[in-house]
Amino acid sequence: MKASEFIGKTVIDKKGNEIGKIADIIIKPQECLIDRVIISNTAVLNKKYFSVVDKEIEAIGDYVILKLDKEETDQKFGQEDLDSVRKIQVDFKKFVGKTVITQNGVEVGTVEDMIIQPHECLIENVIIKTKSDLGKKPFMLGEGEIKDIKDYVVLKMDLESIEDRLL
Repeated sequence: MKASEFIGKTVIDKKGNEIGKIADIIIKPQECLIDRVIISNTAVLNKKYFSVVDKEIEAIGDYVILKLDKEETDQKFGQEDLDSVRKIQVDFKKFVGKTVITQNGVEVGTVEDMIIQPHECLIENVIIKTKSDLGKKPFMLGEGEIKDIKDYVVLKMDLESIEDRLL
């Protein structure tokens, strides 16, 4: 499943009450892990959020079912300062569109999406859309191929190894 398809799924509690929607995911791309899932309530004006970890998720299909009931989720809404969490970790929405460069400082493209296994909190691949001189072909990054992420995504690869992968 693409991460972009996971975001927006409806979230229900263990008794079938609608809680909200998946708003974002906090990721650890270097480790190929999803750290937590951010859920927003359904309010338009007074939007509140909370996060859950894999142990709090019962099932993921067309809907995301939590192991929590409505009381437990109501208590969680607004308890976390999600801006602080987002400063420490990488969230998917800010990860998409980041410029990707090789270990030698050569720009290769931008982050387009991720292939995830939300049941296991795993990131299978990060999808990179290459820039025009590389044919705008997408390629996938796997575990251990990202060196660092700040303003840019720095790879543990050089341009030649990326070009080989695109052939």
